[in-house]
Amino acid sequence: MKILITGGSGLLGQEVLKLDSSLIAPSHQELDIADYNSVRAACEKYQPDVILHLAAATKPPEHNEHPEKGILTNIIGTANIARVCIESKIKLVYTSTDYIYVGPGLHQETEAVSSPYNFGWSKLGGECAVQVVPNHLILRLSFGPVPFPWEKVYQDQWCSKLYVDEMAPLVLAAAKSEAQGVMNIGGPRITLEDYAKRTRANIQTTPKPDWVPADTSLDLTKMKSTLAITDEYSLYKH
Repeated sequence: MKILITGGSGLLGQEVLKLDSSLIAPSHQELDIADYNSVRAACEKYQPDVILHLAAATKPPEHNEHPEKGILTNIIGTANIARVCIESKIKLVYTSTDYIYVGPGLHQETEAVSSPYNFGWSKLGGECAVQVVPNHLILRLSFGPVPFPWEKVYQDQWCSKLYVDEMAPLVLAAAKSEAQGVMNIGGPRITLEDYAKRTRANIQTTPKPDWVPADTSLDLTKMKSTLAITDEYSLYKH
């Protein structure tokens, strides 16, 4: 199986590339997802069986100040990838976000989705393009750098967030699997405060803004079945 990765220089991409030396990760100069012809040329050159699409604009505040960035990268860029995957019969694996779930968890892949802010809408726009690809897998997830980089964290926010070095093996395994459709990827249900304390014991808390979802914890039944995981706590490295 030949896998091409977009976004190999990003936080998750760098960790995924550590796991398999056969992965193909063209530079931005060689593969610009905002340029359809660039995407097509890279795929003609490398002939991948799977594209693991990690490239994205991921900073939520920037999407509110400059929403065109999310449209160009997360929607148009993903649509360009999807178009080439359809034309060349390539499987497309796309990393989305857990911030499109509303209401109490544990959230299932079949739920209705929405978004409280522009970043989530841009990732949902990408999901729409990916859904058109006959052979696709959408991974809804959340991860962060090691250690937790901020001094404060929101109170009373629940999630299934993992650190990036814990998430990377799951994403790669999912990309290599035969799974299709939508799959939640993550760890046990946990508060964001306790997640942060795993690598930063002296973390402080701050009130959660109303627009931040209170509970994006995930139902991991499909992930555990597909990847043969019996205990999600075993995913913890920190």
